[in-house]
Amino acid sequence: MADEIKKCTIVSGAPNDNIEFLKNHINRNSFIIAADSGYEKLLKACITPDAIVADFDSSNKPDIDCEIITFPIEKAFSDTFNSIRYAKEKGFNDITVFFAIGNRFDHSYSNVLCLDYCRKNKINCTIVDDKNRISLITDKKIFKKEYNFFSLFAFLEPCKGVKIKGAHYSEKFFNLESLDIGVSDQFAQSNHIEDDECEISLEKGTLLLIESND
Repeated sequence: MADEIKKCTIVSGAPNDNIEFLKNHINRNSFIIAADSGYEKLLKACITPDAIVADFDSSNKPDIDCEIITFPIEKAFSDTFNSIRYAKEKGFNDITVFFAIGNRFDHSYSNVLCLDYCRKNKINCTIVDDKNRISLITDKKIFKKEYNFFSLFAFLEPCKGVKIKGAHYSEKFFNLESLDIGVSDQFAQSNHIEDDECEISLEKGTLLLIESND
């Protein structure tokens, strides 16, 4: 029997004020964690989190009826990563992280690296906002056109035997049966779906899938 899917949503504090996107896309039936000032976005969306994980360096500690896990400001990990670790401890295996891509590239890259932690712990994880949706592919993934573009990058290791169906650029564009993508290759970016959906598969490695809007 397949493992039960236990869904968790984490709302981070990147400076994205598209509260309507949050209201329209959050799974209200999931366990909702606010990473530090992410709780302010949730309150603007009229959503009460189930837990807050924070050091409160960018927000005030709220008087709110939920579990609050407080870390010191000087600590080893970010609030977003601590939220993911907390979700793992609670047994959640499907995590969606809102508003984890912001103006500071170091923070954004650190949050992207959380995907690898989740992969290693058999947790499905997606980072999402109105401009980007970021996830990993280790075998096969089918997705619909919800963003204008998508790009593929070899994530921390070379990828072998990549095939793309339903998109403008596929392995056939290069007159190949499949693609090998190295960790420094950039040729698989700014693609777009032409059919109803796109299927991406690979034989070896981990792909970073970035769906994006301008």
